[in-house]
Amino acid sequence: MAAFFAGSASIGHAAGGSLGPISDFMTMDVCTQPDGSIAPGKIPGTPDCKARRDIRPGERPPYVVGNFPAPKSGCGQGPVTKINVPVQKGKNTRIVSSTIRSACGEPVAADDDDADRNGASIQWYDGGYGFIMGSYSPVALSSFESDLCAQNPESSQRFFRGWVIAPSIVPALGTAGYGVFPSKLNTGDPAKLATGCAQRYNRGLTTWFTTKFQYKSNLNLVSIVSSHYSRSSKSGETPGEAMQVEQTYWTREFGLSRWEKWAREDWVHPRSGQAAPALAARIAAAGRCSRPALDGVSYNDKLQVSATSGDPKAYARTVRDRETGQDHTWYMTLCEDYTNAAVPSTSTDYLKFVNGLADDLYWK
Repeated sequence: MAAFFAGSASIGHAAGGSLGPISDFMTMDVCTQPDGSIAPGKIPGTPDCKARRDIRPGERPPYVVGNFPAPKSGCGQGPVTKINVPVQKGKNTRIVSSTIRSACGEPVAADDDDADRNGASIQWYDGGYGFIMGSYSPVALSSFESDLCAQNPESSQRFFRGWVIAPSIVPALGTAGYGVFPSKLNTGDPAKLATGCAQRYNRGLTTWFTTKFQYKSNLNLVSIVSSHYSRSSKSGETPGEAMQVEQTYWTREFGLSRWEKWAREDWVHPRSGQAAPALAARIAAAGRCSRPALDGVSYNDKLQVSATSGDPKAYARTVRDRETGQDHTWYMTLCEDYTNAAVPSTSTDYLKFVNGLADDLYWK
């Protein structure tokens, strides 16, 4: 089933042809030698990477990506290491984005408490859209069921389009789009979900646009910027009364490359009691993510999102909702930039982490 409403518009510059399949933006690239084999020690996006391709199932990544450390940590790598790789089980392939807890770039020992927090998210695509099927860690297991469950309650297709990223053929640079995709967040082991499908689904707004974006690594990469709002208006064209949005960035070089959480100015964190502006000031001061220097986007005649403010003390954008007649300031309250690429200093086999991080149900 498709979204109950979807649309697109051209932004910023003239749209040309499509950018290709979304799988290319989910999967990390490897630099290649003339015979097509992996060139060791080289990283996509750097001048010495002359040719590259998507990494293939079972190939050992010659580099890893991760987040950035606190400026005063003395480490070159942050506390999270990732690889974004295709994993084949039986006849099906999924793309797994790992979250491996690290200390200055080295995976923590198996008996370290942080090792229990390793996890992953599982992505795939169908004929219409690319999507996140679920995420896994022993701390929080989440799966995103869609209304496709009614047709496929016993297969992994119940998780197709549960958290949409963008169309499966990525629209041209400078194109924006949006849609509402019925979904249900389930927590716990997906293999132990109750029989049957949800009776009700949330209708949150998803928006996307394609642009060039400069990451904290100073790499300026063609990116899909996808925003998943917690709610939508009745028309499905604006966020309505949503208070939070998760924003993800996807590149052909690395796959999942950045994650942000934004909140409306009147949102208050339920545990800390801190409002969005205060949380935004804290994340900006931490210095682990660069300013999200985004242009303004008009998704339709009812929804416009401004460019990011120039205030270095808190990163903010204005969301204009002509359906409600309200303008709200939204603040970036959390962020991880995963373009901190490096060749591992040890012979750690990161594939062994990935292969055990997700339930087999996602491949069923």
